[in-house]
Amino acid sequence: MKRIFILVILLNSTVGLNAQNWDYIKSSGEYYYGESMATTEEEADKGALAQLASMIAVHVSSDFTQNYEHSSNGSKIAHSQYVRNCIQTYSTSTLTNCEKMIFGSKPKVTVRRWMKRCELAMIYESRIAKAKDMVEMANEAVERRKLGMALQYYYWAYSLIRSVQYPNEVTDDDGHLLVNWIIPQMRNIISDIKVYVEYLDGDNVDLIFTYKGEGISEIEFAYNDGREMCTGKAKDGRGTMQMIPNYEGDDYYLEVEYEYKGLARGDAEMESVLNVVNRVAIPEASFSLHNNGNGSKTIAKQSSDIKCEPSISQVVANSTIYDATIKKILSAIKTRKHIDVYNCFTIDGREMFNQLIGYGRGRIVGTPDVHYYKSKNGKVVARGLQMSFSFRNGTKMTFVEDVAFTFNDQGKIENIAFGLGKNTEADILTKKVMWKEETREQLMEFLENYKTAYCLKRLDYIKDIFSDDAIIIVGNVARQYTAQRTGDGKMSIKGRNIITTNRYTKDKYLQNLARCFKNNEFINIRFTHSDIQMLEKNANQEVVCVQLAQDYNSTTYADQGYLFLMIDMTDKDNPFIKVRTWQSEPDPKFGYYNAGDFYDE
Repeated sequence: MKRIFILVILLNSTVGLNAQNWDYIKSSGEYYYGESMATTEEEADKGALAQLASMIAVHVSSDFTQNYEHSSNGSKIAHSQYVRNCIQTYSTSTLTNCEKMIFGSKPKVTVRRWMKRCELAMIYESRIAKAKDMVEMANEAVERRKLGMALQYYYWAYSLIRSVQYPNEVTDDDGHLLVNWIIPQMRNIISDIKVYVEYLDGDNVDLIFTYKGEGISEIEFAYNDGREMCTGKAKDGRGTMQMIPNYEGDDYYLEVEYEYKGLARGDAEMESVLNVVNRVAIPEASFSLHNNGNGSKTIAKQSSDIKCEPSISQVVANSTIYDATIKKILSAIKTRKHIDVYNCFTIDGREMFNQLIGYGRGRIVGTPDVHYYKSKNGKVVARGLQMSFSFRNGTKMTFVEDVAFTFNDQGKIENIAFGLGKNTEADILTKKVMWKEETREQLMEFLENYKTAYCLKRLDYIKDIFSDDAIIIVGNVARQYTAQRTGDGKMSIKGRNIITTNRYTKDKYLQNLARCFKNNEFINIRFTHSDIQMLEKNANQEVVCVQLAQDYNSTTYADQGYLFLMIDMTDKDNPFIKVRTWQSEPDPKFGYYNAGDFYDE
């Protein structure tokens, strides 16, 4: 009894102490704070953070630069409301230095939130640092002619800067005032983009995209199909618009994407900023196209016309039998008489063909220029066919993919895969490294099959290519900042990134993947850049490590990140994955995951 009495006294003392602390927090003038009661902790916490953000907004509103017209749903909003909205974009995940106190339990939970006023500058600096990182990534993307990525990161950086207290004071290392420099930079890039109508096929309009006379490797665009706005993705200079049936008119309208709101769904901070900051219209991004009856001719050399030519050992001396088969398949796809060509496939090949024609609404793009490559194992691969695939769950989405067919030694098609794209193919086939030609071919084939398996939801294949003890990591980077005193007594911000990782067993990863396949009408993966190295642990083992920049799109989710694979290719017929990792961005301390992180395991 005595012990219980002492415990009650201690509990009451703790509550009293907390109450005294809270009174001091509210009265001292040193803190921003918020308090809320709700039926659950999550709801109460959300309310407390909203009150804290509102208090910050009231305090900084007079100092928040008023350089922009603020709007919401087409209506102008007050500057004070805009400031409050900007502050609230920090409330979900970036107020890492915000303290928390919880009282009570369901159905009456009280949450108190507070932070020191002097720490507000650190929060702004954190966002500015993130924006500068994005500008650097955009600059690099321009150099690599990855225009979609460049436009995305420029615009995201611009939006982040507009949401801080003093945007007119943010400069890069070259002295550019970023809030004034980024949009003209984007306009210059878009001004060098040309779009042409190449061909009409029923309700489909095939397009050519060029940048300074060369085909654009990857870019996203929106277009009006005669009824509503839809989304398309161009690859290696080609894209497709799917119009409504019996579309009347010879004029088409599209806009090159630069906001990329869909890709921000994996970043709560970025998503909230894009929803708050008023969108900047870029007139150069809008294109009005006219069809002259035959389609505009391609007037510039396209990257899709630049091929990695087969080596002497890859040349197929007589392609007659393969030509005949491919022509039958092209005709069957166009007429949708798929059963007529089932005898061209093995059992596995036929199953993949059915998955291919079931992947959205597929059609052939342009005039196929098919070439044949003979591999070291005696098989022949047909390349040069491009197809577009359209999906209609929510916003209409259209992708363009290269499709490769692999023939066995009996002349039957045993495998179908989506190509990697010209940049990634060139990285594998033409880089001057000491690789055996057979290893290059095998790696490209493996990556094509890997990508295709996710697109066509081939769970059994994915299960087979992962070793039972595979290391599977999904990583997210959370940037945190610590304040430091400089010699003159002023505060500076030093950044450090902390990697939080989720490591899965093979079974758990496959369970999650099966759920993902079930919940999405489509999944599309693209590799936009690769860095490859080969490891030889001993004379009888071949291990290849590859780092890939990956674009992931699905019905419910989209993101960009970096994929690392360690592949054991010792058994030429059955390579398998020993390590798979994913990062949303390279870590500033160690960059990407690489072979050195796992080599000794």
